[in-house]
Amino acid sequence: MRSQKTIKDIIISLNKQPVLFIGSGFSKRYLGLENWEELLKKFIFDISDDEFKYEMYANKISEEDYYGKQAAIAKLLEKDYNKAVFENSKFDDFKIRNKDFIKKGISPFKIAIAEYFENINYDNTKENEEIKLLKEIQQRNISGIITTNYDKFLEKIFQNFKIFAGQEELIFSNLEGIAEIYKIHGTSCSPETIIITSDDYKKFEEKSDYLTAKLLTIFLEYPIIFIGYSINDKNIKNIFSSIAKCLNQEQLEKLKQRLIFIEYDLGNTSVDTHSIDFNNGKIIEMIKIKTNNFSEIYRNLKEIKAKYSPRVIRDLRNEIYKLVEDSNPNSLVVATGFENLNKLDDTKFYTIGIGIKEDGYGIPITAEKIYEDIILDNGYFMPDLIVSYYLPTLLKTNSGGLPIYKYLKDYKGNISENIKNEITKRTELKDFLNKQQNNLKENYRNTLNTKTVSHIIHQEGNTEAFKKIYFLEKDEINLDDLENYLKNIITQNLVSIKNNSELKRLIRIYDFLKFGK
Repeated sequence: MRSQKTIKDIIISLNKQPVLFIGSGFSKRYLGLENWEELLKKFIFDISDDEFKYEMYANKISEEDYYGKQAAIAKLLEKDYNKAVFENSKFDDFKIRNKDFIKKGISPFKIAIAEYFENINYDNTKENEEIKLLKEIQQRNISGIITTNYDKFLEKIFQNFKIFAGQEELIFSNLEGIAEIYKIHGTSCSPETIIITSDDYKKFEEKSDYLTAKLLTIFLEYPIIFIGYSINDKNIKNIFSSIAKCLNQEQLEKLKQRLIFIEYDLGNTSVDTHSIDFNNGKIIEMIKIKTNNFSEIYRNLKEIKAKYSPRVIRDLRNEIYKLVEDSNPNSLVVATGFENLNKLDDTKFYTIGIGIKEDGYGIPITAEKIYEDIILDNGYFMPDLIVSYYLPTLLKTNSGGLPIYKYLKDYKGNISENIKNEITKRTELKDFLNKQQNNLKENYRNTLNTKTVSHIIHQEGNTEAFKKIYFLEKDEINLDDLENYLKNIITQNLVSIKNNSELKRLIRIYDFLKFGK
C-alpha cells in the first residue's frame, strides 16, 4: 500500500538511532562486489571451463530448498572445489599459502572465499557522497550493525565499532549491544566462520537459540533498517520467521513502524507498506522504501540527535561493568533507574550498573537466572518476553521442566505447545517427583514426628533439607517458611542452583504452589 509519508518523515519519526541490517547489495553498490549467484559462478570458473556448470548444479536442487537455491548450489560446489584443490596441481600455491588452515580441517572452498575478500583493496574505494555521509552518521547516529557480509568494508567505515564475527564469538563474548558489528555469517579473516552452504545454515540454525534471542532483543529495542537485501531473500524471510515465532500478533504490530526495508530501484522512489504472511495467523508488516538515492536516507539519519556517540556509551558501559566485576564483593549491587537513586540508603556503598532495563532486554536469560528470579525476585524480567521466547526455547533443553507460573500469571498472549504440555503434565505435587522419589515418599514421611517445612529443616539441616521438603503434601507446606528457607540457602551460597536438580525441583514446586493458582 502506497504511503503518503516521505522518506524524511519515516526516518525522523524513528526518534532513536537505528541498527542497520546489511546484506551483499551494500558491498555490490560501493565496492562492485558480486552478489551471491555471481560469487558462486566466480568460484565455479576456478575449477571448471564448463559455462553451464552453474545451471547443472541448479538443475540438481529444488527451488523450494529451505535455505534457498544458492546455499544448496554452494553445497554441491564446495564438494567439487575441495576435491579439485587436493587433486589439481593448479592449486599447489594455494595449498602452500593456506597450509595452516587446511591442516586444521577448514574447507578449502571457504578458505578461497575468505582469501578473495581479504585481498580486496579497500583503500582504492572511491569516496562518493554516500560513503562520506556514512562516515558522518557512524559517529552518533547508528546504534549498531548486523550483517551477513564477509568483507571488511563496514569495518573501514565504522572504525570505532567493535567487531564480533561468527556464531561462536557471538555466543561466548561479552556483548554491550551498542557500537558493535555482528557478522553473523562469518568474516574473511576467519574462514572457519563462513556460512555459505545449506549444511552450514542447518548447523547454524541448530545452535541459533542465543542469536535468535539477541536479534529479538535488538528488534524490540531499536528501529531496524535493512539495506542490501531483496525483499524476497530467503535468509531474511527465515530471520523474520524466527522473530515471528517468538512474538504474538499484538507484539508484531508494534514493530511495523520500526522495520524499514530499503530496496534498490533505479528509476523510482516510493514509500510503501509491505507485509509477510507466515500462514500461521502471524504477519510481519514493515515500511518499504524504493530508491536509488541512498544519500537521502543517510542525510535524514543525521537528523536523529544523540548527546553521546554509541562508542562512548559502549565504552562507558564496559568500564562500569568491569568496575562491578572488580569491586568489593561485599558492596551492594542495585538494579534501579537514575530517577530512583535518591531513594537509596546514603549510608551504604552501592555499585551501580548503567544500561540494564527492568525488562531484562540485552541480557540473554539462562534457566539458572529464571530459577533465581522465582525466589529472589531480582531479574526484573518482562513476562511477555519470558513466556513468548525464553520458556519455549529453554524447555527444549530442560527435560525436567522449568518454573513457569510466575510469568504466566501476568501473560495475556498465546502460549507454546511445550508450555501447554508442561502445564498438563504436572497438576499435582506427585507429578514433580520421579518414580523412585514417589516410592520413597511414604517411608520418609513415617520418620517425621511433625510434617512441616521448619521441622524438616531442623532435622536435615540447611544443606540437605531441600532434598526432603518435596515429600510433604500441599497442605503441609507453609509457603512463607519455604520461601525464607530457599532465599537463605541461595543468598548465603549454602547451596548452588547450577547443576542441582533437586533444588530446582523444589523451586518448581514452590512456583507451582505460589503462582499456579
